[in-house]
Order: sequence, then C-alpha cells, then structure tokens
Amino acid sequence: MRIFDSAFRYLALVGAGSFAVATCITVADVVLRQFASGVLGAVDYVQLFIMSGAFLAMPYAFRVNAHVTLDLVSALLSPHSQWMLAIVALFLTLAFCALLAFYTSVSAVDMLQSSDISMNIGLPMGLYWLPFALGMLVSTLAVGFNIVDALSAQNTGPAGVA
Repeated sequence: MRIFDSAFRYLALVGAGSFAVATCITVADVVLRQFASGVLGAVDYVQLFIMSGAFLAMPYAFRVNAHVTLDLVSALLSPHSQWMLAIVALFLTLAFCALLAFYTSVSAVDMLQSSDISMNIGLPMGLYWLPFALGMLVSTLAVGFNIVDALSAQNTGPAGVA
C-alpha cells in the first residue's frame, strides 16, 4: 500500500500545483487588465486548474482522513460503536465514490469523443472531465484502503480507527 500512498501524495501535489497555476493566471489577468489587456482564456484555464486541483487532491484527503467530520453524536457512543459507525460510513463513502467514478468515467469518455469545447478559447471539454474521473477512481481506491485498515484495526481494537 505504500506505493499507492505515495501516488496519492503525488496526485495531491499535482492538485496543489494546479491551484497555484490557477492563482497565477488570475493574478496575471488582473494585473494585465490595468494595461487594457488580460490573459486570453483566463476563465477557461482557471476553471480547468481549479477542477484538477480539487479532484486530484481528493484521494489523499480521503486516505489521511483530512476531510471534515462531525462527531457530536458519535462521541457519545462506545468505542466499539464508534468503530462500527466508522465502518458503515466508509462503506457508504466507497459506494458513493464508486458510483461517481463510474459515471464521471463514462462522461469523460463521451466528452473525449465529442467535439464539445470550452466557451472562450475552445479547450476540449474532455480535459475538464479527465481529472474529475481520475480523482474519483483513485478516491475509490483510497477509501477501499481505509476500509482494509479499519477492518484490520478490529484485531487491534477500535482505537486504531481515526
């Protein structure tokens, strides 16, 4: 699993880089507007890099449990009940990610085969769907690894579940 964890980190870094590129394009566009210019296609590029950043970083966030959780009610449960609730939540998350992975992959293939383009500079719309589909596919894998970890924590006790 270590090689996959490294891949999750690498994708998160690529996602962070995408956010940085989107920021640089936005700043350049604002600055260049002061000189009656601007960045041609800034909206298309920023949308692409923001989408890429969000969905490529998502598997890492799932893997390290960096997402937001509410434990207001679950904190009142026994440790074993908390562990059981975590397992149920992980399986629901896996099902949701797998469903999104399937449908975004189908949409990505459809968009790659179509001639749909972005509004301003004509980027193929498939470019927008690829990071979405990849992020959801890899997120499904990350959640699957979390399930394996949580189930193996059953042998060591509920304290092993984050």
